[in-house]
Amino acid sequence: MQHGKIEIYEKESRDFNPFSHFHSRIQEMKNKSDYGMEVARKWTEIVNETMNSETYPVIHPIGQETFSLYAEFPTGVFEYALDIDGGTALIKDKGIKPVKFSPINIIDSVDPDNINKDPNRIKPNHKNPVMILQSRYLTDNRPYCINGNHRIFEAYRNSDQLIKVFVFKELEFVPFFYDVLSKATYFLEMDYVNVMAEQSEKGAFAYEFYRSL
Repeated sequence: MQHGKIEIYEKESRDFNPFSHFHSRIQEMKNKSDYGMEVARKWTEIVNETMNSETYPVIHPIGQETFSLYAEFPTGVFEYALDIDGGTALIKDKGIKPVKFSPINIIDSVDPDNINKDPNRIKPNHKNPVMILQSRYLTDNRPYCINGNHRIFEAYRNSDQLIKVFVFKELEFVPFFYDVLSKATYFLEMDYVNVMAEQSEKGAFAYEFYRSL
């Protein structure tokens, strides 16, 4: 995932074949080690049992706020679909508290492509709070704003002292995934990275995926 490439990613992601990606990752894991073979076997089961009815790219529903986060893989660009309204509901249900940041310390989480530069086209929508993801597997361990980019930008431009931000790391944002393919790809990538780094002690995330359905 890189800043300033969203328009390119939007186009390229439409040609992505998630099943080719899954099979490629499964084969690499299978060839890496005995543990990789075990994890690959589990992901083969998942693909065969849960993926056949999934469509890609996901259709974003009218009237529901979602966000597309793009990941660049050797097999192409994949669109992760995130449910922003669902994230807000999660915050309320679990009583999650925001973190206060100085805008200067969080402005790097804003992708310039997600800021509307035309003031006549800005439609304030504050029904959902400012949300940031930080993930080794999705955002290269850097904070990335998935909702409230313009609010962070305005707070930075106005030299505000503080802004309230909800920060989600790794498994905390699993409920945000709008579709099964987004969720499965996230768990697959965690397993893939750990298998290739020979970190079998962490256990296979394929089982976590099953529990999250």
